[in-house]
Amino acid sequence: MTRLRVAYAGHDFFSSCLELLAQHADVDLVLVLTDEPGGQPTDNVRAIAAAQQTPVRTGRWSAALTDEFNDISIDLLVCAAYMYRIPIEELNVRYAVNVHPTLLPEGRGPNPLAYLTFDYPQLNGVSIHEMTPELDQGPILVQEPFDRDPGDGFDEIFLKLWAYAPRALRRLLDDVDHYFANKQNQAGGSYWPEPPRAERTLDAATATVADALHLHARFGQLGFFLHTDDEHPTQVRATAASRCQHQYPPGHVTARLSRGWIVALTDGLLQTQPAFHHKPV
Repeated sequence: MTRLRVAYAGHDFFSSCLELLAQHADVDLVLVLTDEPGGQPTDNVRAIAAAQQTPVRTGRWSAALTDEFNDISIDLLVCAAYMYRIPIEELNVRYAVNVHPTLLPEGRGPNPLAYLTFDYPQLNGVSIHEMTPELDQGPILVQEPFDRDPGDGFDEIFLKLWAYAPRALRRLLDDVDHYFANKQNQAGGSYWPEPPRAERTLDAATATVADALHLHARFGQLGFFLHTDDEHPTQVRATAASRCQHQYPPGHVTARLSRGWIVALTDGLLQTQPAFHHKPV
C-alpha cells in the first residue's frame, strides 16, 4: 500500500479514529484541525497530535488555512465530528471523507445520537462517505452497523461508536482506491435537526425521576436544560436519580456540591454535573 499523507478534522467525540491514523503503518499524519480552547472537548485530539508532533490548527476555517492545506500535499482528509464547515470545493486533496454516526442516507444532521436512542435503533452504525459541499450527502464508501443492547442510551451508543468508527476507517484505509471506485450514491434518506430546546428541558418543580432518567438516556453527556426554583436554566447532565421521600419542595436545589447539584423532584432527588459543551455543526 502506498503511504498516505493524511489530515484529520474533529474533536474528541471520534478521536479513536485519530488514534488509528496515528498508529497506522501506512499513514503520515501531517495536520490536525480542531476546536479552540473553551469550545468542544479536544484534550485527546491534542494529546495524540502532540505525541506525533503533528501541527494543530484551531478555530473556524479561513482562507489562510485553505492555502496551508493546499501547500502540503494531502492525500486524504478525514473529518470526524468537526465543528465547522470545510470548503471542500476549494481544497486540493485526492480523497476527503466524513465519519457519520448513523447508517446513511438516514439520519443526516449535526446530532443524530439523540434520535437513535429511542426513535431509530435500527439505524445504529457508522457510515464513512465522500465529502461534498452538501452536508452528509456524499456517496457512501463504508458502513459498519452494530446492535443496540437493551437499556442503551446516548452514552452507551457513544461508546459503541468509539469502538466501531475506527474499524470502519481501517477498512477504508486498507484499500481506499477500491472503496472510492465502488462508492454508492445516496438516494432519499432523512435529515434530523437539532432537537428543539423544549425536548431537552426538565422543569424540576413538576418533573419525576422517570422524566430525568429519560432525558439522561436520550441526551447523555450532551445534557439537558434544568429549570429550578432559584437558578437560571442551566445545561446539566444527570449522574444519578432516585425515587425517595424527601422534605424539600420540588424544584429546590438542596445542595451545591463541588461538582454539581442535588435537586428535588416531585418523587425523588436528582444529582447533576455540568454538561459537556456542545454546539451544532
